[in-house]
Amino acid sequence: MRRFFTFVITLCAILALFPLYTRFKVTAAPVPPGVHLGGLDLSAIKDKGEIRQHLEGLYAQTIEVRFGDKVLALRPDDVDFYIDAEQMVAEASRYLEGSEFLDIAVRQALGFPQQERNIPVRFLLNTEKLRAWLNSVAETHNHPPTQARVLTAAWEWSDGSTQIPGIPTGYIGRYRRDWTWLPGAPGYTLDVEASIPVIVAALTGEEARIAELVRHETPSPPPTMADLTAAINRIFADFPGFGAVYVQDLTTGAEARVDDEVAFSGMSTLKIFIAAAVMHQLANGIVADDPEVAQIGQLLDYALGESNNYAANQLLAYLGDGDSLAGARQVTAFARQLGFVNTYMQSGFDAAAYAQLPTPANGRTDWNTNPDSNLQTTPLEMGQLMAALYECTLDKGLLRTTFPAEVTPEECAQILFYMTHDQFQELIWGGLPEKAHAWIIHKHGFAFESHSDVALVWGPNGPYVMSIFLFRRGWMDWATSNSTMHAISRLTWNFYEFQRSQAANPTLAPPLFQPPPGYSKIADYIPTAATGGH
Repeated sequence: MRRFFTFVITLCAILALFPLYTRFKVTAAPVPPGVHLGGLDLSAIKDKGEIRQHLEGLYAQTIEVRFGDKVLALRPDDVDFYIDAEQMVAEASRYLEGSEFLDIAVRQALGFPQQERNIPVRFLLNTEKLRAWLNSVAETHNHPPTQARVLTAAWEWSDGSTQIPGIPTGYIGRYRRDWTWLPGAPGYTLDVEASIPVIVAALTGEEARIAELVRHETPSPPPTMADLTAAINRIFADFPGFGAVYVQDLTTGAEARVDDEVAFSGMSTLKIFIAAAVMHQLANGIVADDPEVAQIGQLLDYALGESNNYAANQLLAYLGDGDSLAGARQVTAFARQLGFVNTYMQSGFDAAAYAQLPTPANGRTDWNTNPDSNLQTTPLEMGQLMAALYECTLDKGLLRTTFPAEVTPEECAQILFYMTHDQFQELIWGGLPEKAHAWIIHKHGFAFESHSDVALVWGPNGPYVMSIFLFRRGWMDWATSNSTMHAISRLTWNFYEFQRSQAANPTLAPPLFQPPPGYSKIADYIPTAATGGH
């Protein structure tokens, strides 16, 4: 009996609620409470036409498309994008049946929050038009990375004022600012296929209708030797004379070359060739317990360290068995064996002039530096010899391959040791930061119209060679020469420092050059980084 009464009561309750359920089903259509269309609650709108108009009006709005800092606009009808409102309403109507509608009805009757049920945005889209639109964006806005650039230094005039370089003929001055390399901008390439779903998401979004296109970044490359060459050329554009430079990266072999095959007076830089020719002739380099060899070592020390012309001429006499002219011819022959066709000596230093020997360099008609007819070379060949000396210490390079039995790594190291005694801290040396602690080996040279400096520098990225020759007709003044070499040296140092900051490559510790066996010093030299402070 109890079960019968329970059944009757339940049946009565259901029959009582059925009209309410049926009436709610009618009022809930076409979109029941809690059912969202594309994230929008449109259940209060009961006319399907109004729902369609609302959706179409919303999704027909132009979207914002961003390619980095570029802001573009895309109208949906440009890509045949249309909302299928009828399909979305039809999908919403399935919640008017079954257990899900019963859940909606009970929650509505009892005042409980509705469970959100979302109908995705249904749409039509011409993907070919969208792809074509994106390709046009890529064609317009893709761009490669830009190269690093260098800030131009200013000149300081004699009255203390400054201006960007633009030097009048005859002006004598100096650089005031440092040379700074700045990174270029990265390049960007649009990923068309990856950007399609991003555009679709913005077209179908009900709030933030913004699309950030997918792009791939290409970092700006570090400056190359071509960039360094161009920067050096810009310095020479305002130089009141003619300048030539050779730079070789001894880690990579890359070169920066500015008019480096023009003939110049050899000056004291040719003493490096003399020293190399002497080591080629010595059986075992500078050794202990041999008075004649010890004397040659002292002559090398005077010639390379103190730029003593008399000592250099004595070395030529040694090469020529007492005849300095024959010794000069030996130096020329030595240079030719190395493949250097523009370097020659006809006599020693401070000697009478001879007729110029023809070479490819002095036969040029574009530049004429009025080179010494007795002693000639080019920045290229001086720089390459300096590079060969360093590589020889590592048992490789031009000197070792040309003279494998005659020129040893120990002999090349001895030449570089003697060169550490050229402690004139200007020209290339003066352009280095913290020059008192800089690792540099160099040989400078002066003539009336020309100045030169050839150096091996251990820079931020490892070793490099610099060979700088300057000419000014009539007189090469010291202030202009020194400030120009300072500028080129600092520019090059900063070039390597910037490269290191971009790539962060580890560098080896620089070598230390020790005195030859039985070395007897001729003067007290300041401690240098290249000799470990000795």
